[in-house]
Amino acid sequence: MRKSVNNYLKAIYEASYTKAGTSNKQIATILDVLPGSVTEAINNLVADGLVVRNNYHEIALTESGYQLVAERMYHYRLCEVWLAKIINLPLVRIPTQAWLMSEINDQELIAKLNHQLGEPRVSPFGGVLHLPDFEQRFGNQPESLNRVPIGSRIKMTSYLENSSTVKYFQHTGLQLQQVLTVTNCSKTIPVITLVDAQQQEYLINAAVACYLYGEVQNEVVATV
Repeated sequence: MRKSVNNYLKAIYEASYTKAGTSNKQIATILDVLPGSVTEAINNLVADGLVVRNNYHEIALTESGYQLVAERMYHYRLCEVWLAKIINLPLVRIPTQAWLMSEINDQELIAKLNHQLGEPRVSPFGGVLHLPDFEQRFGNQPESLNRVPIGSRIKMTSYLENSSTVKYFQHTGLQLQQVLTVTNCSKTIPVITLVDAQQQEYLINAAVACYLYGEVQNEVVATV
């Protein structure tokens, strides 16, 4: 199925959330499409000035592409808040429905919805509604769990807004704003081990960990 320009821009934003660029493979994974389809779409986006290819063929949003994403993500996450807070839709169903609703481009309606919801700042999944300016997009940025050193503490702040990640996050029992310590990262079995303040363990698939984000705390804890 052909994906829209906005779907690709959103996927590029999500795939490069904690780093300067992403790859065709990661975009294809997020969108669940064949890599060949991604190549064609990226070529079109490059021609339109919405993305660029950096060193090592990494794909990144241009300022124009980022501005389009920022506007759409605001609508998207505002709809997520509405679906969670007012409609009480199960979290796992919210991302798909909110993305469909985010096509609404009536600014007066969006402003009224924002006011009704109390001008929320984050989505139910921890994502900020107002993305930082293009020049400031990497300032104070959360880190993905798979890049946190062993022994570090991390406060979970957000995770990727798709049904698979939502289901996984709920299954693990993790909570947003929870502080955990990374105690192990197995090379044989791709699993990251976390422990909370009560020493309860959480085993996180390393492939999913790149879509779980948090603030790394300053202190490093000795691990056994």
